[in-house]
Amino acid sequence: MIKPALTTRERQVFLAIVHGFVQNAEPVGSRFIAKHYNLNISPATVRNVMADLEEKGLIWQPHTSAGRMPTTLGYRAYVDSLEGGAVLSDQEQAIIIDKLAKFARNVDVIVSKTAQVLSEISNQLGVVLSPRFTKGLLEKVELLQIADHKLLLVLSVSSGLVKSVILEIETKVSPDVLSETVQLINERLHGLSIEQLTQYFDERFTDVDAESKALINAIKARTSDIIQMEPEGDFYFSGAHHVIQNPEFNSRENVGRILELLDRKDILVRVLSEQNNEGVSIVIGEENKEELMRNYSVITTTYQIDGAKGMLGVIGPTRMQYAKIISLVQFMSDTLHYLISKASN
Repeated sequence: MIKPALTTRERQVFLAIVHGFVQNAEPVGSRFIAKHYNLNISPATVRNVMADLEEKGLIWQPHTSAGRMPTTLGYRAYVDSLEGGAVLSDQEQAIIIDKLAKFARNVDVIVSKTAQVLSEISNQLGVVLSPRFTKGLLEKVELLQIADHKLLLVLSVSSGLVKSVILEIETKVSPDVLSETVQLINERLHGLSIEQLTQYFDERFTDVDAESKALINAIKARTSDIIQMEPEGDFYFSGAHHVIQNPEFNSRENVGRILELLDRKDILVRVLSEQNNEGVSIVIGEENKEELMRNYSVITTTYQIDGAKGMLGVIGPTRMQYAKIISLVQFMSDTLHYLISKASN
């Protein structure tokens, strides 16, 4: 997307329009700018500059005699011009740390809580995609006998995520063989990612007896099933009531659109999964590939738990406080990584 160059005066008026519209959710007029922004230019001059900005595709007029609003191109030019995000207040940072720290040892809970905190601070929709379990590093394997020919296979990764599946075996296995096999697996596979396990099962267990080998092969097959069937990750969102309170949703039609979007979990997961770049990713309005997302902006970043990558972010109307939310998602990512790393040490 090519962003047009602006003169100093055009930039001043443009920033005033963006700021005024983000703050008040009303198209910004020339008299408003002349009165509230110290630009030392008349309303007539402001109108001339507005005409130039409209010609460049940065602003538009919803109807005759109305003020101007930023376009998608305008928001993109504004976001790309930000030299640094608005720093979160000490109070906001303290709230985030306080609300997440108590859950640092429970990954599932802290990830879901992150969506809630994102929503509370941004007043928009907080969204989090948990790391894929199979990217995590194996902490330990457990096997529990639940029937003569059924075992409960429990895989734990170092981040604290756990996956349990039923393992069916042809012959009953003695408690001693069960214990010895589990000990061998934990000694020889510890520290590998779940995705790596299947390629090392054969290589690292060539010296085991036939009974243990049969059990290991059954575990290998079940682990392969987990890898092949795993979804992108667990999805959490919070704050639909915050989004609906925005002036953009003062009509039944617009409320219906956001509710439809929230019902389409598959779209939200896909949108998060596609934003896989390092650092903060920002997709604005019509830049979204999904039709239902065209009226929203998505600000996301990655976070990592023991090498397993997840996504977190904020979704809201294109009229949002970009600088603050960029800082928010980055701070949340850093805090999440720090708290979980500290709890696991």
